[in-house]
Amino acid sequence: MGEYSQIQRLLRILQILSSGRKVTTTELLRRFEDDVSLRTLQRDLLALSEAGIPLISEKTMANENAWSLMSQFRSFIPLPLETNEYLAAHILKANLKVFQKTPFGGEIKSLIKKIDQIVPEDVFIETDYGKADELFENYTAGNFDYAPHGEMISQMISAIIQRKKCLVTYHNPYDEKKRSYYVEPEKLLYYNGGLYAIVYFRQFGKFRLLSIQRILKLKLMDETFPKDHPFNPDLFWKNKFGLFSADQVEVKLQFSKEIRHHIEGRIWHHSQEINLEKNGSLVLSMKVGISPELIAWILGWNKHVKVLSPIKLIEEIQENVKEIQQLYDN
Repeated sequence: MGEYSQIQRLLRILQILSSGRKVTTTELLRRFEDDVSLRTLQRDLLALSEAGIPLISEKTMANENAWSLMSQFRSFIPLPLETNEYLAAHILKANLKVFQKTPFGGEIKSLIKKIDQIVPEDVFIETDYGKADELFENYTAGNFDYAPHGEMISQMISAIIQRKKCLVTYHNPYDEKKRSYYVEPEKLLYYNGGLYAIVYFRQFGKFRLLSIQRILKLKLMDETFPKDHPFNPDLFWKNKFGLFSADQVEVKLQFSKEIRHHIEGRIWHHSQEINLEKNGSLVLSMKVGISPELIAWILGWNKHVKVLSPIKLIEEIQENVKEIQQLYDN
């Protein structure tokens, strides 16, 4: 970075100490990449202390001073924002459109406003202030409007943070029935325009997905649930292609060379293997469950994909094609 002025050193030291850690002068020296002498840093720490900054000094086992900042003072030290950090905030805002018409959407706007207040002038100049929120656009067809579910989303977030057991009344669109369950919320999931809650059903000993818009009632209980069922994302998504779960099989799909570029370079499933054929086609292999979502995805590629295996999936595709043909014949 070049030479530091004293004011730059003092501010940098305060920002490092505001993390709450105890830091020795040797550690500080490494943070300044040895551009400052140890003696200079020692004088800077004494200068801060003499200026009334509530620093605490303790001797370590190596007989070296370890410095820290009183906890009440840490929140008064703003950490500077870099240009890319400021732009990242606006990109995150664009990716949180699902909350746009909910109370949580207001919290996101409030956060961005607070970030604006601490952005240095040079960052404003670099980003041509006023256009930062135009940097990134997130477009997804078929987004749900979660305005009517804002309060429920807020309750679900509270339940996740506080680890509160919930009583949910849920509408199942497949059998047109509503049922009530006790669940233990783990996290929220956004997928293809929809918001879901990953919850733990203790009576079944399994994690399940609940669609937010199908939760008719949500009641937070006073009881907190124990941390005896750690969520394993690898295990949860192992057999799924999308959201549906089924018994895992090895699926092989051959894509024509005309659409090969749409398949390459993307992660469709963690188990995937991609092999290029001499004729320009591509074979995608995955270990997934045969689900309606997988079948719909395959049919979406039209004549440009052929199922090589397993036989069960080939038969499922053939049956779907017949039913589509009958629909138009009628």
